[in-house]
Amino acid sequence: MKRTGEYVLGIIGVILSALMTGLGAIFIFFQGSEDFERGIEDEFANDPTLNSGDVEMIMDSMDILGPIGWLLIVAAILGFVFGLIAVLLLKSKPKAAGILFIVGAVLVGLISVGAGFLPGLLYLIAGIMCLVRKPKTDEPVVL
Repeated sequence: MKRTGEYVLGIIGVILSALMTGLGAIFIFFQGSEDFERGIEDEFANDPTLNSGDVEMIMDSMDILGPIGWLLIVAAILGFVFGLIAVLLLKSKPKAAGILFIVGAVLVGLISVGAGFLPGLLYLIAGIMCLVRKPKTDEPVVL
């Protein structure tokens, strides 16, 4: 049985998980950057719709970029590993691949706090397809 749909969804999910690792690394990189914080503060200070309290609250929330970056990296690595193993198992053991896709979808979605929505959704669809699709039988159907 051809499983082209599952392969395509799985490979795209693996690629998006790898890209999510880069996004987490960018968050970690910008977390302690004084120039980045100064540039953001200058941009918000020039916005007439924001008062100084809003700008201060935004700047205080920039400290959470580091932990969010690490969460994204952990979720992306787990998604990458589960997705890659599932893609490799797809031809020989489609049920096991489906379970791995679904576990990867749940982990990516929960650990990344929604940032891994797209790879998680692709893994979930691929996992359901693996578990639901049955190979065609050549036996005639008797009514």
